[in-house]
Amino acid sequence: MPVRMLNGEELGDLAGQILEAGHRVRLQASGRSMHPFIRDGDLIEVAPRNGMVARRGDVVLVVSGKGRMLAHRVIKYGCREGKPAFLIKGDACLLSDGWFGVETVLGQVVLVEHQSQRIDLTSSFQKWRAGIWIRVAPWIPKFSWLPRCARRCVRRLLWGS
Repeated sequence: MPVRMLNGEELGDLAGQILEAGHRVRLQASGRSMHPFIRDGDLIEVAPRNGMVARRGDVVLVVSGKGRMLAHRVIKYGCREGKPAFLIKGDACLLSDGWFGVETVLGQVVLVEHQSQRIDLTSSFQKWRAGIWIRVAPWIPKFSWLPRCARRCVRRLLWGS
């Protein structure tokens, strides 16, 4: 059976078609932009948007203007040019990715598989944890002067890893 490798744009198109048909998609995360919630190599499950309204703290899958797929967190929502839009940012990133219209949202990340652990991002505990992270993350760069061991202790307290 022939195997065809897809580039990022083709994969985004295929994932978009599957999600529009009402099916969930499982993808392997690459990169460290969502660390510690989603790590490089984790499997993520994306549910179709089906008229969903993403809320602050939700992790959404969007297609950027460059055709790249991003699974990043909604940090703000509002209106741009009279249409609803979301400001998204990776948890480990200092800068946001910018505003994305509702039409660019392919779906919402609902499950993360890290090694043998399955983490349901729709659970109330994970939503509470994401809310804490949104409030704490902007302050992290201001504490970069702390010794690495102190930062590790805080990370273990918050995330258990």
